[in-house]
This record gives sequence, structure tokens and C-alpha cells, in this order.
Amino acid sequence: MNKTFFFITFLLCFTIVRAQKKADKKVYKYNYKWEIPATVAGFGLNVYGLDILKDKPRLDSLTILNLDRDDIWCIDLRATYQDAGKYKSAQLISDIGMNISLFLPALLALDDDIRKDWLDVLLIYLETQAIGANLYLWAGPVNNSRIRPFVYNPDFELEMKMGGGAHDSFYSGHTLWTASASFFMAKVYSDYHPELGNKKYWYFAAALIPPAFVGIYRFKASKHFPTDIFTGLALGAATGILVPHLHKANRKNFALAPFFGSYNGIAVLMNF
Repeated sequence: MNKTFFFITFLLCFTIVRAQKKADKKVYKYNYKWEIPATVAGFGLNVYGLDILKDKPRLDSLTILNLDRDDIWCIDLRATYQDAGKYKSAQLISDIGMNISLFLPALLALDDDIRKDWLDVLLIYLETQAIGANLYLWAGPVNNSRIRPFVYNPDFELEMKMGGGAHDSFYSGHTLWTASASFFMAKVYSDYHPELGNKKYWYFAAALIPPAFVGIYRFKASKHFPTDIFTGLALGAATGILVPHLHKANRKNFALAPFFGSYNGIAVLMNF
């Protein structure tokens, strides 16, 4: 995930936030006072989590030699039989697919109504990715150690199996980030165009394509089991839909506040 892109984009938005031209009718309500600092803190916590991930103990040769494919669920077993010769190309394709998907929401600017609120939409997108990135790290490999499929495959070199990240399989961050971007795009477009009615579900169906594509190539690269990919897709889709939804301006007496620190999560504030 291109953290530099998000950081630079965020700084640019921050410097011109006071110059934003207010639209007559807002689809989303964004609280600059606390959501901007929370998003910055979220990306900072993500960088911290990546450093923790780098320090995870690596697999030793004895552990690797004692692995047994029979211990893997039948739905996941096929991931350990992928062609090692196609590993690099499959991984490259998955990386390219994810990075392109992260920029897909920029296409929303082609819509006149959305373009009027471009700053709010961009900031909500950055918040979505900050939440998704931390969901991946703290609910995923930082606190879980699932050995990747290639470690079970004798066609892969032992040096690679003993390298960093060999037991960071659960769950697929590539799929989560891709799904959060594509479903965010479908959600925002449908919120700005309520006249779509039930036709909006075609946009959500189309949003499945990018994460499915990336997930397939993460599978082919023997980086993740299918259950890792399904989990990432589900959490990414939920994040991409819920974050903008909970920012809708017509939601009265309601606020969404992500928080980061000793505990990480989302605070839901309601007035009665």
C-alpha cells in the first residue's frame, strides 16, 4: 500500500481545508476538528504496526520441515500446490492490481455533484483507508501467526520460507485495501445518486471485481489461503461501505469516531 501517496495527499488537503467552497446541500458531514487528527493518528499507528510486524520472529528450519499439508482445511489446501515458477509474476500482478484500485475513487471526480464536495469525499476516503489499514494489522498478522501457503510447498526455496512475513497469511491486506477502495466508490456514487434505486446494486456487484482479481493472484502467488482472501474481501467491503454511510448528513444525532492507542476501534456516539 502506498503510504507516501496518502500522507502527501492528506497534507495537501489539510493546507487548503479552509478554502473549501461549501455546497448548498451536503451528502456527507465531516468533522474536520477531530476526524483529521484521528486520521493522521491512524496512519501513524499503521506505520508503528508495520515496524512491529518486521520484528516478528521468523520460522526456523525445524518448524518448516515438520509442517504437514494434511493439517490444512480442504478449502485452503489447493493454495499449497501453486506453481512456484509463477510466484513472482503473480505477486507483481496482485501488487499492480491493488495499487491501481487504490486510485479508482479518483474517478468519482468526473461526477459534477461529487466534484463539488471533493475535499470531504477525499478525507472520508483517507479515513476509510486508515481504518482498513489498522484493521488489517491489529486484527491480522500483528496478533495472528498463520503460515503462508508457499511454506508448505516443497518447490519453494527454504531461504524464502525462513524470510520475513512467512507466517503473516491471515488475512489478505491486498484484498482488504482493494475492496475498501472499490466498495467506497460504489457507495459514494450511489449516495449521490439516490435516483438509481435498486440499480445501485449493480455497482456493488461490479465492486467485487477488483478485489476478486487481486485475491486470485494472491492465491496464485501462494501468499494466502482462500479463507484469508475471503476475510480480507469481507472486511474491506464493510469498511468501504460503512465509513461513508456513517458520515451521511441526514443521519441525525449520530457521530462516528475512530480511536487509536492502547485499544483501537470505532466509537459510535448517539444523543437521545
